Amino acid sequence: MSLRVAFDLDGTLADMEQVLRREAERMFPSAIRPSDDPATQTDPLNGGLTSRQWARLWSKVRRTEDFWLSLPEIDEGIVARIATLAVERRWDVLFVTTRPRTKGQTTQLQSQKWLQQHGFPLPSVYVVQRSRGLIAQALELDALVDDRLENCVDVALESTALPILIRPSTMVSTEARPAGVRVVASIREAVSVLERIDDERRQPGVVRSIRKWLGR
Repeated sequence: MSLRVAFDLDGTLADMEQVLRREAERMFPSAIRPSDDPATQTDPLNGGLTSRQWARLWSKVRRTEDFWLSLPEIDEGIVARIATLAVERRWDVLFVTTRPRTKGQTTQLQSQKWLQQHGFPLPSVYVVQRSRGLIAQALELDALVDDRLENCVDVALESTALPILIRPSTMVSTEARPAGVRVVASIREAVSVLERIDDERRQPGVVRSIRKWLGR
């Protein structure tokens, strides 16, 4: 049976934070300061913006023509890697995002074009606002990869899918690992976990039972 997996976009595949930081530094240069605290290193703005500044920043994003097409990959080549695995292993791959609308093309179309530009042809993109857990259950997913803890906990509670949470190594050691959530340090590691899951599913039932009994 083919593996059905969904990937979040921003913070998982697309580096929105880098672009937001660059724009925030231009708009509010005195508000952005470097931090040596591991707990804030993954936040490109280090909590330096006020709520009013955040509102101005997102207003600028929404006024930017086709903003979602401007983002770099989190890990160069990872989208093409996922596309290759989808073909070789016959995975059903979906993409989910809560991106707001911006000037220009629709959010879905921008997201689809972005994925195509980075090597994934004919991507299925769902722009959603509802519970990730309910979505995972409705789409009958086997796994969902996301960088937000609340989304992964929701998937663990509301569906049978495996939530894979991406957290940098500096945070993995300090955060509690929620029950039912697999924590990895990078999108590359998340893809490796999916490959191992797929390999195990392809094994004969007796072999799977023996490996489970041996704890492997």
